[in-house]
Amino acid sequence: MVKSIYHISYLLNMSDFRDFFSKNAENYSRSISHKSGSDLNELIERLNPGKDQTAIDLAAGTGFTTLALSKRVARVVAFDGTEEMLDEAKKISAKEGIFNIDFVLGNVESIPFPDSSFDIATCRRAAHHFTDKAKFLAEVFRILKPGGKIGIADMTRPETDDLDFFNELEKIRDASHASAETAPAWKSLVEKAGFSLLEVVEMNEEFPLEKWLYPVKPDTPQGQKAYDAMAKASEDTLRRTKIDMEKRILTKGRIVLIASKP
Repeated sequence: MVKSIYHISYLLNMSDFRDFFSKNAENYSRSISHKSGSDLNELIERLNPGKDQTAIDLAAGTGFTTLALSKRVARVVAFDGTEEMLDEAKKISAKEGIFNIDFVLGNVESIPFPDSSFDIATCRRAAHHFTDKAKFLAEVFRILKPGGKIGIADMTRPETDDLDFFNELEKIRDASHASAETAPAWKSLVEKAGFSLLEVVEMNEEFPLEKWLYPVKPDTPQGQKAYDAMAKASEDTLRRTKIDMEKRILTKGRIVLIASKP
C-alpha cells in the first residue's frame, strides 16, 4: 500500500488556496501540461538526482514532479497544503506501482522536518502561491543537507510589465495566487536566502487564452472577469504583458532555477 506516515496540521491560513485546489484537484491530475511540461524534464535533469538520495517535493499538488523524482532517488516526500491534491497524488502513484513516496500535509513556511534532512528539494509551478517566499526559502535552506540542491520551476512575470497586470490577471483567475516574480527577482531571493546559484534556464510558452484559464472555464465569473480585464487594458499594457488579443494568445514565461546549500 502507498504509505502516508505523516498528517501534519500546519495548514496554510489561506481559505482561497484550499478552496481552489480542493475543488480542482481532479482537474489538475488530468493536466497534460503539469504531467509532461518541458520545465519538468529541465528541472529533474539539471538536478541530476542520485539513487541514494532523499528528496522532498514542496507544494507537490497531484504529484507529477514527485513521481519523476521517485524514479531517481531512494525516497521522496510529497508535501502539500491540500489533502485533496495529495489524495490524487496517492491514486496516481499507486496506479503506476510506485511505493517510495511518503505523503505529508503541511505548510511550506513551517516544514515539519529536522535540519539537514534532505539532499534535494523541489517546488514546481507552485511558488507563485506563496505569500512569503523568503520564509519558504529559509525553511528549504534549513532542511537541506550541506551541498543539497533546491530546484524551483515557476511562472515569471514579464520584466516589461510595469503595471503588474500579469499578476492582476492571475489573481482574477485564481484567488489563491500571490505573485509571480521576474527572473531577476527570483535570482535575488535565492541568493539572499544563502544559496549558491548553479543554473538558471528561462523559457516561454504560448497559451491560447482558454488553455491559460484552465482549470477555470471561460463561462465562469472568474473567466469572464479575466476576459473583461484584458478587453479593457490598453494595447501597451497588453504588449508589455505579452498578450495578443487578436490571436487570443498569452505568452507565459517560466524559470527553472537550480541552487545549492554551501
